[in-house]
Amino acid sequence: MSKQLENSELKNEFQRIKVSNSYAIGGMIGAGKSTLSRALGNELNADVVFELNEDDKLQNLLLEKLYEGDKTSAIAFQVYFFCSRFDNYKNGIKNNNLTVFDRTIFEDRLFAHQNMTSDPIMFGFYDSMWHDKVKELIYSVGVPKLYIILDLKWEEFKDRIFRRGRKSEVDNFSKNEHYFKSVHKMYFKYLVNVCEVYGINYIVIDASLATDQQIKSIMHKIKKDGLEKDKI
Repeated sequence: MSKQLENSELKNEFQRIKVSNSYAIGGMIGAGKSTLSRALGNELNADVVFELNEDDKLQNLLLEKLYEGDKTSAIAFQVYFFCSRFDNYKNGIKNNNLTVFDRTIFEDRLFAHQNMTSDPIMFGFYDSMWHDKVKELIYSVGVPKLYIILDLKWEEFKDRIFRRGRKSEVDNFSKNEHYFKSVHKMYFKYLVNVCEVYGINYIVIDASLATDQQIKSIMHKIKKDGLEKDKI
């Protein structure tokens, strides 16, 4: 793991962490987060907030430019997406309904680190902003009561990217293969580390399992840890 992403840089300040009435699903692109988010939302009769907004033209343009290798757009995308995701999270839990989130800002730091390696000054700015928002999330807004981490093997990741056929990913796969491999290598360890450092309850799920099997494991964890009640 890169020095900039070591455990020592993620510090729980030992205040009482607030827990929101939500679940989060994290993992690599193509891991099946959206499918599982939808299924878990149905299982729990919960609201679901998806990662991507297909109607957000700026988001889609910046994502396309990122995959094409435009460094300026990559930085703009990371900042724009981070701010949008944080707002979506805060707004999603305001009504106190049980909510399932497709990713949270905890994962954004890994992507930003990989996309801003050529500009350490910008990453330093981003990193400071990320830590400020994370502090607000864990002490004021509330962390998910369970983080569901999908573990996806590299070959399956590659197969899923081509099977789902998202044009910007497929057309630029060769150009971004090193980036994808780098993120994939760090993803699981990074996200588990985040949960352990910040005291977030989590479960690791094999992304290759059928959705109904994944739901069964999650529901067992929810019942085992007494997470069925609305607020904790």
